[in-house]
Amino acid sequence: WLKRRSAGEQPLKLLSLRVFALGKRSETFFERFSRLWRYKGNISMIAGPDLVTSTVEPHEFLEFVSGRLSRRFVQDADDLDQRVAAIDHETDPDGRYRVTEFFCHDDTWRMTMQRLAYESDMILMDLRSFSKRNQGCLYELEQLVNRVDLSRVVFLVDQTTDMTFLGQWVDQLWADMAADSPNRQSENPAINFFRSKTQSAGELRALLTVLGGTGQ
Repeated sequence: WLKRRSAGEQPLKLLSLRVFALGKRSETFFERFSRLWRYKGNISMIAGPDLVTSTVEPHEFLEFVSGRLSRRFVQDADDLDQRVAAIDHETDPDGRYRVTEFFCHDDTWRMTMQRLAYESDMILMDLRSFSKRNQGCLYELEQLVNRVDLSRVVFLVDQTTDMTFLGQWVDQLWADMAADSPNRQSENPAINFFRSKTQSAGELRALLTVLGGTGQ
């Protein structure tokens, strides 16, 4: 059903956020999920070593082994503007859209996350294995609550997610929400959790359906 796009239908732009260092679990999920999603739209993500075997392109590998990978990293706001403008929205010959990685240093990943969240139609944040140790995720959650309409965000959780701490953190963010947050304008604000159990084909199709309906 993902392949049956109506004539003139625009591809959906998805931002993928996640707990880093999920290892093989992250790679396996992303490979299965992106294989299906890319018939619906493209994916933007902040690159990390946990997904390098799933997302690395040949030219990126060559740049890595030749020592020129530094040119792939976002340098500043102007550089980020150019990279966002250069995102390829066309499909490959197999009909699937592409994955665009944004390599970032510590001084550029925050502004990159904010920009991509603003540009995307929907956001999938993988919070499996999330706990209070994941400081980057705490920042991203804060930005989502304050800057993004949460009706277009889905949080993926499972039995490894510290739901007690996550609930406490979200409650705190909600209480301290910025005055200009789009979530203050919503009549029925809600946080969309999707609990993963098996990552079966049926479960992935259900997740795609949730994301496809988010913000519509």
